[in-house]
Amino acid sequence: MIQEHRSISRALGCAALLAASLMQQSLAQSGVAPQPTASSPAGASSAAAGSEAVPTVRPAIGNLLLDAQRLLGEKQTKEAAEKIAAVEVMADRTPYESHILARVKGALATALGDAELAVQQYELASQGPWLKQPDKVARLQGIVAIYYNAKNYAKAIEWIEKYQQAGGDDPAMRMVLAQSYYLKADYANAAKALDVEIGATISAGKVPVEMQLKLLLDSRSRVKDEAGSVKAAEALVQYYPSQANWRSLMARLWAKPRLASRLQLDVFRLQMATAGLADETDYTEMAALALQEGSAIEASKVLEQGYAAGVLVAGDKFGELRRLTDKAGKSAAEDQATLEKDIARARTLTDGLAMFNYGFNLFQLGQADRGVALMEQGLAKGIARNSDVVKLRLVAVYAKLNQRDKASELLASLAGKSEPVGLEECVRYWQLFLRRA
Repeated sequence: MIQEHRSISRALGCAALLAASLMQQSLAQSGVAPQPTASSPAGASSAAAGSEAVPTVRPAIGNLLLDAQRLLGEKQTKEAAEKIAAVEVMADRTPYESHILARVKGALATALGDAELAVQQYELASQGPWLKQPDKVARLQGIVAIYYNAKNYAKAIEWIEKYQQAGGDDPAMRMVLAQSYYLKADYANAAKALDVEIGATISAGKVPVEMQLKLLLDSRSRVKDEAGSVKAAEALVQYYPSQANWRSLMARLWAKPRLASRLQLDVFRLQMATAGLADETDYTEMAALALQEGSAIEASKVLEQGYAAGVLVAGDKFGELRRLTDKAGKSAAEDQATLEKDIARARTLTDGLAMFNYGFNLFQLGQADRGVALMEQGLAKGIARNSDVVKLRLVAVYAKLNQRDKASELLASLAGKSEPVGLEECVRYWQLFLRRA
């Protein structure tokens, strides 16, 4: 399961601490404080006693609750419980005194890990005409913290909604809401809540938290929202272009139904630039596709990289990998030996594809300037078949040379085209990569 974001824990911890501190404030505001000692200034026990708007607690009750609060701070829960029990047996408590008792009792239950009792008491303490709105909101936030930490996500959601209706607007609580939906396995509502939070973050000119985007991606995936999942995966690489996030996005492109076979080598080139080739299958399949499409020098270079990375390990001379390596090496040597003659002949042809292909071979051999010039000349001459796919190859070359302006201009000419299947994604992903490169 995806790890919870740290801001959630901080928010819940702050909510619980705030609820406890407000209990202390209420006791002080009601005119109850510890009895003065020899070192205490005279009259220090009644700083707020002159306020008629604040309800009061009788000293007989208030002093016991203050003692209980102090004992809780010292982690003496047994002694604190005895003080609370002494208050509970007192007759004729006012509603406000019962309210303060509930809050202290809730703090004791929290310290003892009794979530059910803590929530019960904090619910009792969350209402009352004496509560100011900020205090009421803080009580509700504390209740959310208790329910969430007790893994009662349905109740956490219920109280977050009450918190919001009361005017609470802490962004961390919106994330707690989304997380609660997610942990409750209500992935549709989790996605909706995350959409709201992420949208608000982006509208404010800020970067969404990576964990929010990952939760959104997982939530949409679980409800089989393919379009939404892809959108979330793209947002992840837009804001957090890690190799892992790119691999996740590229895996979705590879899984796209009816992905055009003539685009597969270009998808590998895109993957090599963004996520890298991960395993032996990636290297051997890309090399085999390059050989199949007449790009033997590229195939040989791909295999060389696989060996250098330690991903490919040569076996016996009759093994499949060895046969592929030998075939690519032999074909690449033959193409290199005739390359200059082939270029001269290609210049005489009316179609620019041959010039483009030989320019790509020059690029693969390390002659970047000459190779790119020949590819551009071939494209300018005109290519009758699959010219859009051909442009993707030049984009890959521009990206490798860090010529982002040229690559972006070429991609702009492909914008809005959806055929062959997968072209639209390749264009969009190259754009995402170039913006962050």
